[in-house]
Amino acid sequence: MVASLDPLDPVAGRTATDWDDVVARLPEIDPWPPGGPIVLVAPHPDDELLAAGATLAAASDAGTEIRVLAATDGELSHPYLSDAGRRDLVERRLAETAAAYAAAGIEPTRTRLSLPDFGAHGDADAWGVALATGLAPLLDGASVCLAPWPSDGHPDHDVCGRVAAIVAAEAGVTLISFPVWSWNWDDPSGPKIPFPQAARFDLDNDLLGRKRAGIDAYASQIRPEDGRRPVLPAEFLAHFTRPAEVFLLPPDWLPDGRSGPRT
Repeated sequence: MVASLDPLDPVAGRTATDWDDVVARLPEIDPWPPGGPIVLVAPHPDDELLAAGATLAAASDAGTEIRVLAATDGELSHPYLSDAGRRDLVERRLAETAAAYAAAGIEPTRTRLSLPDFGAHGDADAWGVALATGLAPLLDGASVCLAPWPSDGHPDHDVCGRVAAIVAAEAGVTLISFPVWSWNWDDPSGPKIPFPQAARFDLDNDLLGRKRAGIDAYASQIRPEDGRRPVLPAEFLAHFTRPAEVFLLPPDWLPDGRSGPRT
């Protein structure tokens, strides 16, 4: 069943309610967010809000230093655009990201690499080397690195996850992974996401509201454009507006020393 789903087609994928029971059985992370500095690797503008917006907001509230590495500018989210249209889209997405951070109350430093969007599909090695070069200095003095799960299903996400694992290990920094596209294509009845390593961060009403406000700032992604459906329709966004965020943790970070979710 999993193989029949296009990992990058949010209309044909799983719904958030398909995952409700799985998420509810996960152990809670407490305390959370981690101490800083926190580095987050975002393949595209909005990935940081989708996967970890509430975590970053809570960290900002605590005065924790946050460093976001923006791998791409997301210029291919609308593939039908002309070159000029893509340049305009980059500027729109930069403005949307700034508005999203303000709405959610996230105060990071953000480093843009402007690697080609979907570029890991064509030349994963060169794309990954450029990513590693940009990531290494940001990990200096960091406590944790948040990055996509390396089997997330989008080539940019997968390479971000693999590179982050290597560079974080070399720097002696703890790696924490998160799913994004895998919520769409994976099968709750027999998931590929390694849930024995997973735990959830439960969001109070304030954090959930701020995260939703941040996501709502990405108008180019969540609203119809030129008569076409949104890039990220409401059914897909529901994976990220649930009152919990899910992270894949190293064994010594699992709540109560557990090796898997509560049953």
